[in-house]
Amino acid sequence: MKNLWIYVMVVMAMMTACKKDHSNYDYKTGEKITVKGIESSYTLISELDRLTLTPEVSSTEPNAQFEYLWGIYETNVQGSAPVLDTLAKTKDLNYLIKQAAKGWVLVYRVTNKTTGYSQYINVPVNVVTEFTRGWYVAKDDGTQSDLDLFLTPTSIVPVGKRENLYSSINGSKLPGQANLLSFLSAYKSTVTGTLGNTRTLVLSTDKDVATVNVNTLKKIFTLDNLLFDAPTVKGPCQVFPGGGSAYYLINGGNVHSIVNISANIGKFGGRFLKDASNTPYSISKYFMSNTSSNAYFFDETSSTFFGIGSGYGTALSSISDVTGTSMSASNNNQKLLYMGLKSGTYLPSPALRYVFSGCAVFQDKSNSSNKTLSNIDIDGYTMKLTNTSLTTADQLYNGANMTLMYGQENLMYFSVGGNQVWSRNLSNNFEKLEYTVPAGEQITFIRHKTGAETGYAYNYIMLGSKINGTYKIRMFNKASGSISGNPVATLEGTGTAKDILYISPSVSESTNTIQW
Repeated sequence: MKNLWIYVMVVMAMMTACKKDHSNYDYKTGEKITVKGIESSYTLISELDRLTLTPEVSSTEPNAQFEYLWGIYETNVQGSAPVLDTLAKTKDLNYLIKQAAKGWVLVYRVTNKTTGYSQYINVPVNVVTEFTRGWYVAKDDGTQSDLDLFLTPTSIVPVGKRENLYSSINGSKLPGQANLLSFLSAYKSTVTGTLGNTRTLVLSTDKDVATVNVNTLKKIFTLDNLLFDAPTVKGPCQVFPGGGSAYYLINGGNVHSIVNISANIGKFGGRFLKDASNTPYSISKYFMSNTSSNAYFFDETSSTFFGIGSGYGTALSSISDVTGTSMSASNNNQKLLYMGLKSGTYLPSPALRYVFSGCAVFQDKSNSSNKTLSNIDIDGYTMKLTNTSLTTADQLYNGANMTLMYGQENLMYFSVGGNQVWSRNLSNNFEKLEYTVPAGEQITFIRHKTGAETGYAYNYIMLGSKINGTYKIRMFNKASGSISGNPVATLEGTGTAKDILYISPSVSESTNTIQW
């Protein structure tokens, strides 16, 4: 019976299909609306650039009468549908971009009122601010710190400057003398109204620290609310990334962390303990850390190295000595004058991990005339120190403002006598005078920074100096590790410059290893 019903239904369908069709169909080609004069994408600066468009619109319908609509919606919306904001209902658009720095889609709808047919044009719009690209300078006046921004709209060489941006936007300077500048690309905040990754510049001083939204330069937190528990001491401070999943805060010699792959709201946890007895410690301002490594610290109280892996745990991890080390990593009776990373090497299978090389300069606590240059080989929580004694004949013996070139030449740069810049080859200990700033100027920092962005690539040795309440930062190319030629650019401003960092939409926290 079931098969019979199926047969009947098939026959009826065939009979229906054979019925003569008396409908009146029009087979002419459908209307086509053409829009010209709109680019495939736009990158615009919020509160500065205007989106000025005068498109050409035509239709295959000869008597077309058009009406227009311009709108814009955000691309990265979670938990709700995108909302189209109307910008204009005219053929042309002249609109001052006010949207927040993120990805948007511009919509242009052209409708033929005669036929009701509409054509939609959707164009990606990358909104940035003038704050999202340029050289940031951390500076101070002796008691308070601020940020200057040197603008680089078309190349790495600056063409304009915005002074004292932090205070002009936030209403006051940050207390203390400036320390390191750092950048966090996955720092969590609610600046957009919902919790999410926020590209964040961190200004640290010897008395405070501020996390700053790069899009607006508005502060997110300062030390008063950057930790879950109010700090008992304030400064010296610095913040830096480590291990690819952690951010670290040093405040007053204490270490705090955020495990960034876990749920967090951008606040640091309690201080790490030294041991089960909560023995007091005082972490040096010098550290070794990048996005591929553990973080390594030196306790000035006990002259002992410690480590933290990926921000986890509640206590500092001890470091074991490798056979043949020149000096123990624990209780070595040394004062740390400088420490930084030189390089990282990824070991193939079966190891599948990074090992690192660093460098430190020590001064003996019992005899201050004894100074040592130490090569540091690190594998997890094991360390080998290979020491070279420094004598008064070595320029490094009286060196200051030391820095290393991570991942490049095995050199250390440092200043001597306030105005000379020297390099030391760490493979053969050869020292070379690289540059002397003019009389009256005093070196305030030396940095090596690199970037590979197309059109904005750089590989600079940068020298900061001060004179008569103003600063200069000279940017040099290098050849085989040495300063090459005259400065590519010289940045100038008021105050004393302490650090410099390049920020752009493509920069991440792994672009440069943050260190002294």
